[in-house]
Amino acid sequence: MEVAAHSLHNHLRSSPDTPLLPHMRPPKMMASSFYKRHCVYLPAMSGWFVCSAALSAYNKLIFGKDHGGFPCPLFLTSIHFLVQWFFSYSVSSACSEAFGGAVVKNMSWKTYLGVSIPCGFITAADVGLSNLSLVRISITFFTMIKSSSPIWVLLSAFIFGIEQVSCNLIGVGALIMAGELLTAFGEVEFDSIGFLLCAGAAVCSGIRWTLVQLKVQQLDPPLKSSVVTMRVLAPSMFLFMMLLSVALEDPVVKLSPQNGDFFIDFNHTMKTISLGLTGATIAIAMVLCEFWLILKANAIVLMIGGVLKEVITILVGDEFH
Repeated sequence: MEVAAHSLHNHLRSSPDTPLLPHMRPPKMMASSFYKRHCVYLPAMSGWFVCSAALSAYNKLIFGKDHGGFPCPLFLTSIHFLVQWFFSYSVSSACSEAFGGAVVKNMSWKTYLGVSIPCGFITAADVGLSNLSLVRISITFFTMIKSSSPIWVLLSAFIFGIEQVSCNLIGVGALIMAGELLTAFGEVEFDSIGFLLCAGAAVCSGIRWTLVQLKVQQLDPPLKSSVVTMRVLAPSMFLFMMLLSVALEDPVVKLSPQNGDFFIDFNHTMKTISLGLTGATIAIAMVLCEFWLILKANAIVLMIGGVLKEVITILVGDEFH
């Protein structure tokens, strides 16, 4: 009996087709398994947290009435999307095998537009409303209102059938939102227009995460990387944001030398372009992290990551009122 048991134990350890039981796995294999299950999202989430906080501070400093006062936040954001388009197209074309550029090149127009247009529209609405609200309200108040985004992520995930409705998930989402509201509680500078803009952005943000995840994960063949995902979505994001800018801001008039010094001479022009490219660089890094999470994670992971991101944004908001 002991010989048979010993033989079976040796077989289980040596057979490549037999999965090792947890207590039989070597330490390196257990560490690797733990990382794959729990920590694989940490690098992308860390980049998302840092870049998102940096971009919120950048937007407040550039667009805020008491700071840079740039008169056309939607126009500058559309330029950010345009730079993302150029970047993703160049990288995915130059390194097609590594980033999956051939998938987009061989994609039919029907498939491409079916993903790009709805995702680009809802992303432009989210980012545009967020940047417009930051002109009028503080980062802390902005974060307090956008703390409702996890609820909208869950609701849209339920509606689109990505997640199953459960009381536990609803309770967790409500608890998270309440905690974030308490974290940012105490804001005294209430602006009704800024509040409505940010509330609309919160709704669009929740729908955006779920819609992009749904559309992108349904593609066959799938998109290979976050770079090629950016290549698919950035053109429509730029187009919709530019249309919003032309309709609401009239950038040709507001950015003319007669109405400001942003393009009054060569030095001011280069300074404005440099500020725009700085924001575009931060946005590219943040969006790459976002799209990687959308490709790999589910709505619950995105919701939890969004909570941690908002907490970091609140901390940054203490420095930028």
